[in-house]
Amino acid sequence: MRRILLLLLLLPFAGCHPSGPTAFVPLKPVVVNEAAAYPSQEPGTKPPILTGFATLTKEQLDEGWVQLFDGVSTYGWEVTEGEGTITVMTDGTKNYLVLDKQDKEKTIILHRGSEITLEYKSDGKHPDFSTIHFETFLDAQAPRYTSMNELRGVLCPMEIQPLTESDWKPAAGKSEAKWSDGILELTGGLGMVETVKEYGDFILQLEYFTEKGVNSGVFFRCIQGEMMNGYEVQIFNSPPDEDYKKFIGTDTGGIFRRQVGRNVGPKDGEWNYLTIAVRGADVATWVNGIQVTDWTDTQEEHENPRNGLRLQPGTIQLQGHDADTKILFRNFRIVEIKQKL
Repeated sequence: MRRILLLLLLLPFAGCHPSGPTAFVPLKPVVVNEAAAYPSQEPGTKPPILTGFATLTKEQLDEGWVQLFDGVSTYGWEVTEGEGTITVMTDGTKNYLVLDKQDKEKTIILHRGSEITLEYKSDGKHPDFSTIHFETFLDAQAPRYTSMNELRGVLCPMEIQPLTESDWKPAAGKSEAKWSDGILELTGGLGMVETVKEYGDFILQLEYFTEKGVNSGVFFRCIQGEMMNGYEVQIFNSPPDEDYKKFIGTDTGGIFRRQVGRNVGPKDGEWNYLTIAVRGADVATWVNGIQVTDWTDTQEEHENPRNGLRLQPGTIQLQGHDADTKILFRNFRIVEIKQKL
């Protein structure tokens, strides 16, 4: 069963309005690569690059948009099969994709009381995304979207605030943080910098820039001042084969040692976008606007998230992995999730 963590997103996300219908690249029918769309969780397996989806524009990514659908699979959505249909219920905390083998309309509630009507075709396993159409009313003033091409990037965080140089401090190890024109350069060897404030449930967005071979990570709910004692969202665009033999979650966006991150092709030598959404035991990540993880920590509670489920707030840390690590970050933005569903 697969589900998008919209429970993370219901209240702190709002509709992003495209500048016009040409803002999106038209979707094209593609053959779903199962290994790429739903990668294996076994060590030793290298996820192939997922291709075929239509990407968001740089302007949309700059604004913080993330996509509800990747356009080629139902990853991130929970789907159960019934007699003649693929359908599930909305129970008030999770929101689901509803598909039907027959041509008909279904309505589901996605967030903030907005309704989306789906008219589509499906083979009973995968939707034909070229035939999905939507109408949505995000609020009284929102425009009406009439196709999936215009709606894919419907979610972006509300009330998100920047994190600037004064919001970070040294944590542990040798890493050195240098700021210039809003860009953080992390060098100097193994070590961490961390936020001054502690965060529990939140949505974090940032951009990062690496050269080939650079390994780093974003840690959260960390034990303040300690080295890598937190959950890790991996940043590694080009891991060596040896890493795949030892670990899962070694690709960018993966939850290191916990869940494989789908490889959507982030490239070294250019800026990439990372979104991390955390609520309770649930974590979801997006790389360049495409969802790459959907994970729930089912372990027993423990103060150290390396050893179990940590629900209490902690710092957010950025990793300097080794002596050769040089990574750039910019446009840190965060919103805390305090509302109850």
